[in-house]
Amino acid sequence: MLSRTAFTIIALLGVALVVSSCAKLDQEEFEMWKNEHVTKMEQANSDMSSKITMLEGKVDQQSKDTTEAITKGKEEAIAASQQGDADTIAAADQKAKENDAQLRADLTKAIDMQGKEAMDAVKSVEAKVDKQSMAHEASDKAQDAAIKQLQSDVMALKGQVNMVATEATKKPMLVVTANFGSGQTGLSSKAKGMLDGVIDQLMASDAKIMVVGHADGTPVLRGSYRSNWDLSQARANSAAKYLKSKGIDAARIEAVGMAHTKPIAPQNTAAGRTMNRRVEVILLPAGAMM
Repeated sequence: MLSRTAFTIIALLGVALVVSSCAKLDQEEFEMWKNEHVTKMEQANSDMSSKITMLEGKVDQQSKDTTEAITKGKEEAIAASQQGDADTIAAADQKAKENDAQLRADLTKAIDMQGKEAMDAVKSVEAKVDKQSMAHEASDKAQDAAIKQLQSDVMALKGQVNMVATEATKKPMLVVTANFGSGQTGLSSKAKGMLDGVIDQLMASDAKIMVVGHADGTPVLRGSYRSNWDLSQARANSAAKYLKSKGIDAARIEAVGMAHTKPIAPQNTAAGRTMNRRVEVILLPAGAMM
């Protein structure tokens, strides 16, 4: 027969298993669960103690009754033996054994029932913990997949950026534009400042330098130049000479006049013509074409 100590050990083991399994639950949810189940366990333990106390009382009373019955039986047996009847002693002893067996069976059944309730509570908690763990695992897998996809997208984007950057290095790049007065080929102080601002960039590159001169399309009627072609070429030569004076290798520089064939603004307005009277400094990487 299980004793109260054995039942207490089983209950403590169940509680320890519950506490260990609940380590994965959220703190607030676990506290709620713990309070609920501790209350149930305390109630179950109280009920069990009451039943055991009641059964122990019955055992004590039964033992007392049995002792009295045996004493009475012995007395009767003695009297019966004197009369030659020994059956009374055997009947009293058998009755005492039956009562004791029934009492033990009732106590064992009550203890087994309480133990089953405790084990059912433990299994319920284990199932809840397993479910929560599976949910967390699924969430972690989804997050890992999203992170891997994001990393893949970033790598692809980096590849595209690198490709664009590589292609950009193969194309002509306009570095600076300097403007001229009408019919003028000499560099103004402002134009020289514009060119000075890109000297370091030109020095750092090994690409070919194209200096392209432009005109505004106004007919050349007098002066040293016979046409806009000559005028634009003179502007390109003026800027190229200035760059050489700043230390740029002359072998890298090529000056070209485009006359009024490449306007960037309307030719029929004063503002447009001012913008078109210009020289452009362009970096031309190897293999690139104008």
